[in-house]
Amino acid sequence: MKVIVSLFLAALSLAAALWLWRQPPALDDEAPVLISVAGIPLRVDPKLARVRADLANRALEELDLALAMPDLAPAGAKANAMPMEKLIFLTLRRADEKIEPREKPAKLYARFLEPSVEVHPAGLILRRFEPGGPYDREALYMTPPEGRVFWARCTPAGLAGAMPATCLSEARIAGLDIRLRFAPESLGAWEALTAGVVRVVEGMGR
Repeated sequence: MKVIVSLFLAALSLAAALWLWRQPPALDDEAPVLISVAGIPLRVDPKLARVRADLANRALEELDLALAMPDLAPAGAKANAMPMEKLIFLTLRRADEKIEPREKPAKLYARFLEPSVEVHPAGLILRRFEPGGPYDREALYMTPPEGRVFWARCTPAGLAGAMPATCLSEARIAGLDIRLRFAPESLGAWEALTAGVVRVVEGMGR
């Protein structure tokens, strides 16, 4: 009888251990969460995540984060209650094997641009997209001559329903493609913005 009881208790202990192993990692407000995005291991500050529940999955294909301007502090779920012009949204995803983000202005967008060039006060050049094309009414801001250091495709307010004016940019950092979404008001701080994003993403890989 004692042997049967001992075997029963051992089976219960094993079942409990297996149950705990299968549970998602506990999300602490302070402790980094160990996950992978598209196979790249990361240590993510939970306060960065737009949806904290995403961090319960150890292996993700994409991860959405939010930062607050101007110091790029974690915004995370608080972003829903903050104005767009104070935020930088990041989506981390698998690197595109067909084209690098820095090559998009020259290899993807150039054929749809109008020939005129304008100068932006922050050291960027402004090229407008041709009417009737796939990026009609959008504008491309980039570092001269071809935006390999930085570029942002910006849409005016109301272009997609009630959406505010928005800029989209991309960069490849630590083996991942990072999509950035921010308000046009942040274009003037593009150098600090990009340096800060690099620092945040590379910091998660340590």
